[in-house]
Amino acid sequence: MIITQLNPEVFKKLSTEFQTYINDNITGSVLCAIYHQNKIVYCNKFGWKDKENQIPIQFDDIFRIYSMTKPITCLAALILYEQGKFDLDDPLEMYLPEFKNLKVLKSIDNKTGETELEEIKKPITIKQLFTHTSGLSYGDYPDEIPVDKLYGEEFGFTGENRLKTKLEMFPIMPPLDDFSKRLATLPLTFDPGEHWWYAFSHEILGYLIEVLSGKKLDVFFKKYIFDKLGMNDTDFYVPKENWGRLSKVYTKNQNNKLIEVEGAIYEGFKHEIQYLSGGGGLVSTLENYLKFCLMMLNGGKYKDKQIVSQETINLMTSNQLPNNSNYLDMQYIKYKDPEAIERMEGYGFGLGVLVKITENMSKSGIGDYSWSGAFNTLFNIDPKNQIISIVLTQYCPENSDWIFPIDWLRIDNLAYEALEKGKLI
Repeated sequence: MIITQLNPEVFKKLSTEFQTYINDNITGSVLCAIYHQNKIVYCNKFGWKDKENQIPIQFDDIFRIYSMTKPITCLAALILYEQGKFDLDDPLEMYLPEFKNLKVLKSIDNKTGETELEEIKKPITIKQLFTHTSGLSYGDYPDEIPVDKLYGEEFGFTGENRLKTKLEMFPIMPPLDDFSKRLATLPLTFDPGEHWWYAFSHEILGYLIEVLSGKKLDVFFKKYIFDKLGMNDTDFYVPKENWGRLSKVYTKNQNNKLIEVEGAIYEGFKHEIQYLSGGGGLVSTLENYLKFCLMMLNGGKYKDKQIVSQETINLMTSNQLPNNSNYLDMQYIKYKDPEAIERMEGYGFGLGVLVKITENMSKSGIGDYSWSGAFNTLFNIDPKNQIISIVLTQYCPENSDWIFPIDWLRIDNLAYEALEKGKLI
């Protein structure tokens, strides 16, 4: 697959939106591709790989995709599911015994550090890792979630911007076996299955892949997914010969000025690391991730390579929350902002992706599924209308509020507006 610039007039509003992000110094770069019914209908690039040195972004430049790693990890686990290595309702402790005898944290005394713990009602299941209903956390909100304070103390991400600090820790985090054992010593946020909460669930799912397959996660990804799809630039690090293609990362300082993020976040991906994060460790390119999305849209098949069955894709991309609950109702900490609530209405959650289950503010079809990454990367796949959209940038949020410059709903709707105007849907 060759990615080249394609900018039809019907997408003028979308291109103007992206160019505004660059002109107004909102982010450093944007790549976007939209695929519809067997062909790319829009592909454009804006801004800089290196703003300081005025080096333009290119279609083959490499991006940290962070949580867009998660659908890849979930698909990899489902390859093992198809092989009969596990059942979704199997207790995690069957394969990872460190997760036996877990407790739920009810309270913590901030002065003494003493904790009040409670026995869990049921063990974590493998399905609950996929759906982020395991009771694990990500450690991002120590002021609101007592467990998160313990996460920070255990793994060292205790900075004011928890998200940024956690990402800076990637190069020095322990290998997955050690990480899993240490994580299992910490209490859960809630009883498994009771709520949805973003967590290290997919990191543990990645370790489960290693245990069940006998292969390191990077080796498994390469053999069963990347080599078959031709995703040659997707890995947990960037080899030296490709360092020049690694995009720089930007954020805003206290004066609202766009500045480069230096240090571990940039340099850390230049070398192999031991922490192969199934929740956020990969780098990739626009073309590579489009191949993954095409395989998903095509029922698990890319060209002549069948990665998983159509039935498994259907399972992964349908609502898997308990009792067919919706995403909003399952939240451990409920959304409070009315606009945010309205934007998130009509979604469930599958085995690693957000799934549209009823009509809502998005113009996409029922069954559309998506996810995003910590640096404002995002993808959508709409099987009903045969549409894929991918947007890549490299913007690190200023704090743990996860406020991003690129509004996924606005971009989504501008894309559909263009497709409708061009009478493509």
